[in-house]
Amino acid sequence: MTVETNIVKNALSVIALLLSLAAVQSPLWRPAVPPRCVTAKAGGTVLVDYGRAIDRASILQKRTATLTAAGPHRLMIHAHAPGRTCLIINYKDGQSRLYEVVVIPG
Repeated sequence: MTVETNIVKNALSVIALLLSLAAVQSPLWRPAVPPRCVTAKAGGTVLVDYGRAIDRASILQKRTATLTAAGPHRLMIHAHAPGRTCLIINYKDGQSRLYEVVVIPG
């Protein structure tokens, strides 16, 4: 092999590596980040995937919205009346998060 052939092969290898690193950094490969605020229309339902196993969840204002478990990582938020409330989620890994739920007029 000539020196020029080795240089071309090395350059192609570097380009392929850079392209594969760029693809890994793409938003398509990252897990979905749950929203910190969920908005729903009164009378509607929103399905949210929180990406981790949920142990417990509760909503503070039951007249504004209620919850239904829709799988180990998902919650269905049923919007009842316009207003704002807080959603508290305790994950199975021991962490807790606070989310805002906003219900707008339907």
